Amino acid sequence: MDVENIFRDVKLSKTEMTVLRFIQNDPEQCIRQGVRAVAEQCYSNPSSLVRLAKKLKFSGWLELVYFIKFNITMPKLDVTNDIDYMSVQPEEALTPLLASLKQQRILIHGSGFSQLIAQYIYNKFLVTGVNASLALWPDYEILEQQNAACFDSIWIISKSGRSSSALNWVKALEGKEINLVCFTGDYQSPLAQAADTAFIIHDPQKFDDDIYWSNPFFGYCILGFERLLKMWFTSLRSNS
Repeated sequence: MDVENIFRDVKLSKTEMTVLRFIQNDPEQCIRQGVRAVAEQCYSNPSSLVRLAKKLKFSGWLELVYFIKFNITMPKLDVTNDIDYMSVQPEEALTPLLASLKQQRILIHGSGFSQLIAQYIYNKFLVTGVNASLALWPDYEILEQQNAACFDSIWIISKSGRSSSALNWVKALEGKEINLVCFTGDYQSPLAQAADTAFIIHDPQKFDDDIYWSNPFFGYCILGFERLLKMWFTSLRSNS
């Protein structure tokens, strides 16, 4: 993941790109040395660097540097040893979700890489006796017109939570009394905000839309789902 991809919607000069790459290579050094030293090494001036930060919608120079540090430079480090990879929002939605799994008719959707996770969840539900269907169609409204079956719950997997496919489904579900569950990497995404239950999966490469860099996100999705199943099995035993 490079700065060119992150800021691809902004027209940047050659000097501005040089500054951004300089920050990406060593953000700690940029923080220690300050804006004047960085400007000198990039053959620019401090005011131009501050204007660059404003141009990219940051409040100032340091905010730009910290953004690049935590969202571009650090994610390239080894992140496969994370432990806290999943949270649930709201937390109180988890118990009724587990209680309803056996009774609900569930439709699962994912596109691109997320389709693989949707397929995994679907297959696992089949062997555990959950009434589930898999939908790879990008438009829910067309699917609904062609399918006579009614669904109690829709499960959507989307890394960003703002893909066109996910947003189309969210919009199509507005006003319908269908429970929305999602697995996503961004708790602030439109998908997470619209969901009745959102499983927020740790995504150290949030801005890697092309999914180029190594990333445990999709592995965490499977681990998170398996953790959910374990909680469900435990609740079934305790209620039997």
